[in-house]
Amino acid sequence: MLIEGKALAAGNYGFFIAVYPDSCTLIFSKNSTAWGSFFYEPADNVLQVTVCQQKDLPSSREWLHYEFSAQTDRSATVSLLWEHWRIPFTVRVDLKKVVVDNLRRELETDKGFVFENWVAAAQFCYDHDTNLEEALTWAENGVNSFFGVKTFASYSLKAKIQEKLGKKTEAAETMKLALDYAAIFELHGYGRQLIGQKKPKVALEVFLLNQKKNGDTWPVHVGLMRGYSATGDLKKALEHAKIALGQAPDDVNKSSLEASIKTLAEGKSIAQ
Repeated sequence: MLIEGKALAAGNYGFFIAVYPDSCTLIFSKNSTAWGSFFYEPADNVLQVTVCQQKDLPSSREWLHYEFSAQTDRSATVSLLWEHWRIPFTVRVDLKKVVVDNLRRELETDKGFVFENWVAAAQFCYDHDTNLEEALTWAENGVNSFFGVKTFASYSLKAKIQEKLGKKTEAAETMKLALDYAAIFELHGYGRQLIGQKKPKVALEVFLLNQKKNGDTWPVHVGLMRGYSATGDLKKALEHAKIALGQAPDDVNKSSLEASIKTLAEGKSIAQ
């Protein structure tokens, strides 16, 4: 990790503070077992950083306290609080490297025999746009290794990683395989995702596939309503909206569909 921007390797350290009128020197020592500063030796110093302390805080702390503030997923400010003093320093880690290194180690243990762990590792890399080549291998292991399981989620993740790597043909083929394993709500969600990506024609194909696979049931007609509306066929969209209204499972969906029917009847596309 980085302490005030300076590298400190993983390990156990003794922690000393040299106090001056307007600054403090924080010292990390390789001697982590000595009691207090009685046995402090400068030769054992591994890292020294200088920070500015705050003095005369309004409330006194009787017991030494360490406070973690300004926290993000990769950094925090650590403050030593004691009596009327606050001595802060920043700690930062290379989140992507630390997580990927740990994932790599864990996947070589018994955790590597569970397909969800390979998928989760690949998902982290995809979400953080890092280590994508290896992530593609991890995604493949989540699908096709002897412990892999073929699901819409695992195949579609593999396709998204291929897409990020510029392997568009392979991504399209993988996505076709994903659709074979998709459940009704997965197809519906994917269709809506495609509309959001400004791919209305492909989205309509997915909604039609959902109808072919799952028939006249919720939320098939909701998807068709959205697909036809996105492609400009408002008449068809209105037909499916009315069918969907009769199948709506709750008042929230009924209210939403009633608003969509009103919008379509006025000759306007619905919000996607």
